[in-house]
Amino acid sequence: MIFRRLKAHVEKENWFAVGIDFFIVVIGVFIGLQVANWNATQFERREEAAIVERLQSDFILIKEAADRSLAFHVNMTEDLRIALRSLRSGVLKDDDIPAFERALLMGPAFQTSADRSGTFTELMSSGRGNILRDRGLLNIMVDYEDFLERYAFAQKFYTEYSLLYTEAFRRQVDYRVDIMLSEEQFALNEQAEPYVLYEFEALVADPDFHNATEELLFMHSGTILWRKRISDRIDAIQERLEAASD
Repeated sequence: MIFRRLKAHVEKENWFAVGIDFFIVVIGVFIGLQVANWNATQFERREEAAIVERLQSDFILIKEAADRSLAFHVNMTEDLRIALRSLRSGVLKDDDIPAFERALLMGPAFQTSADRSGTFTELMSSGRGNILRDRGLLNIMVDYEDFLERYAFAQKFYTEYSLLYTEAFRRQVDYRVDIMLSEEQFALNEQAEPYVLYEFEALVADPDFHNATEELLFMHSGTILWRKRISDRIDAIQERLEAASD
């Protein structure tokens, strides 16, 4: 319609009307572009909000798993210290028996956790990280991923390291292969049936077992340092996600 009218004005050499029509066309295009840009921006903001919500859900689970892993290694460090003290003194106190036996059962174990966010991995692999307007949030999440890469090497080292000392445990300790322990049961100080069988005097007399216990204590202590740094980074990410969701 507007173009037919513009053509008619040109044929009649009504340049004022041509100018008015041209102005109307330009304004219409400008408004159309502005509306399109506004719609695109609104769509991105809704998409960003959905991504932030998914990230929050991811990191709630990541935090829970990270806390469990950290708690396991902290508890195992305490149990191994009691075990090492008992071995060196040659005396196993009644109150120390639960910790001593937990150390025998789980000392060589390494508890992993799912530390990565599937949402963030998907976001970065698609090249759409810039949808997060909070560049501080994006930066600390990238830093977190980089730290996990470094931790993976440490985790591999500690896992292989612990395997070097499992033989000393297996040689001296018989394990119940049919036992099924929940976290609550594992925390109990008394068990209906023993989950490990051992002769304390034989453990005291075995220098390899002393060395294995000490080295596993080192492994768990080193893991705690890494896990604490992971937990600190998760806390920082959750704070930024909370701010981004407001």
